[in-house]
Amino acid sequence: MPVLRWRWIAVVAAAVAVVTGALLWLFLTWSGRPDAPVRIDAVKTAFGVGAGAGGVFALWLATRRQRTMELQLAETTRVAGVTERDLEERRVTELYTKAVEQLGNDKAPVRLGGLYALERLGQDNPKQRQTIVNVLCAYLRMPFAGPPDGLRGRSAAELSKTPEYDDAELQVRLAAQELLKTHLGHDEPGYWPGLAIDLQRAVLVDFRLSGCTVAAADFSRATFLGAVHIRGTTFTRQAGFYGTEFTSTANFDRTAFAEGAFFSWAHFAKEVRFTRTRSGGRFQFSHTAFDAEVLFDGGEHADIDLGDARFGATPAAVPATDEV
Repeated sequence: MPVLRWRWIAVVAAAVAVVTGALLWLFLTWSGRPDAPVRIDAVKTAFGVGAGAGGVFALWLATRRQRTMELQLAETTRVAGVTERDLEERRVTELYTKAVEQLGNDKAPVRLGGLYALERLGQDNPKQRQTIVNVLCAYLRMPFAGPPDGLRGRSAAELSKTPEYDDAELQVRLAAQELLKTHLGHDEPGYWPGLAIDLQRAVLVDFRLSGCTVAAADFSRATFLGAVHIRGTTFTRQAGFYGTEFTSTANFDRTAFAEGAFFSWAHFAKEVRFTRTRSGGRFQFSHTAFDAEVLFDGGEHADIDLGDARFGATPAAVPATDEV
């Protein structure tokens, strides 16, 4: 039903008046007796018909007015909703921009504030989560010269002998790594599902990603300083570790690579565990260097390739290819 317009109301009102007048004239003309009672009855009849037509018109008018008010209310609500969404998007954009600007600050506490501002933004706005994870990964891909052997398990005396590096920046990067683990951990209260991470060429210190679920991950040519713990993690898509450098122990126990993983040309300087791992796609270690012990026992792999891999220690259990 179209919106009520006063021009049409006037037209209908005039039509009712004309019809009423015409009926009155007809009754007066067609009445055979010119005496007053007959004419009075004719007038009553004509006005009765006119009143009925007027009632119908009033009902129609009320219906039109109600529909007009409903349409106006709906339009007002729509405009208010659009305005509210615009304001919310503008607020999110402003918060995001400010947080990213904080990450570029030369003071570490300000950069930390930017990280946690991004986390709060992602917690409140699920649509922004992948973008925020992308920013965290981009920050970790920035050049950094960290402690060669990581930090865990080292005394203050040992750390004092470590070559110079930016300790304040290290704390910011450790916080960024911890945020990734917190929101990729499938048993964590703040789990953000369905996210991918891109840490190509990143320098990662004492990296932990245990108990997480990641849609896709690329660590190609990354450098892991200190121990790496990626236990009980699920990569729902292919994971990339091409040319990755592991300077200390690495633990992939019970990790599932749904579409396989590439460790080609990677270098493991110390012991690495692939015990009880599962891979549904190609599990490739061509030209991979294992300087210390490597454990594969208990794994299930659709297609594993150790061609041209170099072993500095005899592997405890080199797996055969099994169907998952």
